[in-house]
Parts: sequence; structure tokens; C-alpha cells
Amino acid sequence: MTARRVDLAPDADIAGVVAGYPGEDLVLVIRPGRDALSQAMVEAAIAPLAIAAAPGARINAVIPAEGAADEAVAAAVDYLAAAHAVTGQSLVVGI
Repeated sequence: MTARRVDLAPDADIAGVVAGYPGEDLVLVIRPGRDALSQAMVEAAIAPLAIAAAPGARINAVIPAEGAADEAVAAAVDYLAAAHAVTGQSLVVGI
């Protein structure tokens, strides 16, 4: 089974989003648009959410920088979706 891609809106509650997909492997795409503190909090939540979901599910994230190409974001999502031994990781794309 591959992971589901979920694009987070800038005002999304990351814990609530993950809770909406119980037992599913997720690759969260954390788009820019939050203030610096909110962005840091969302990024810091990935590892604890992955720990809470394990071993039944994997939680990873892709964080596109401003101007990141859609193809680069898709490639990072595909990698994390297929990497069955990877969880709790964030990949920054486009810098």
C-alpha cells in the first residue's frame, strides 16, 4: 500500500487532518502561507504524529519552498509514499 497525499491548507490543524485518516499512511504537503511560528509548529508536529500513528501507519511531510516546481514536489511525495521503512520525516523541496 502506498501513502495518501494530503495537501494542508495554511489554516489547517495538522493533528485534526491526520486524525481524519486513521490507520492510513500519509504524505502531508505543507505549503507556504503560515506565519513563521505556525510553520515551525506544523513542521515540529510531524515526528510526534508519526510516533503516535506507528506501527499501523506512517506520517511524512514534504515542505515546498517558495517557487518549488510541482514536479519536484510530486517526486518527493512519490519517494516518501514508496519508502515503506520511512516515517516521521520531512523533505524540504526547492531550495
